[in-house]
Amino acid sequence: MVEIVELKVDRKDGINRHKVPLRQWRKWSLAGRKVFNELYSAMAQNQKLFLHPHQNKISGRLWKTTSWNAAWIAADAVRR
Repeated sequence: MVEIVELKVDRKDGINRHKVPLRQWRKWSLAGRKVFNELYSAMAQNQKLFLHPHQNKISGRLWKTTSWNAAWIAADAVRR
């Protein structure tokens, strides 16, 4: 089952805040760009929300990679 989600996108939300390579950034719609920015920021700043309660904290460097990968996959999943 696929759930259709509509996202309001403000033009200024298309800013490449996290320095995604432009070759990829240009492939995403404005909605995909917003999803990337929002998810990456949320995950990078709130590791504790995404880990199992018994999981040890992950180093900042490794967590940023995990956050980046999740945000990238989410942005790829956004349909125009």
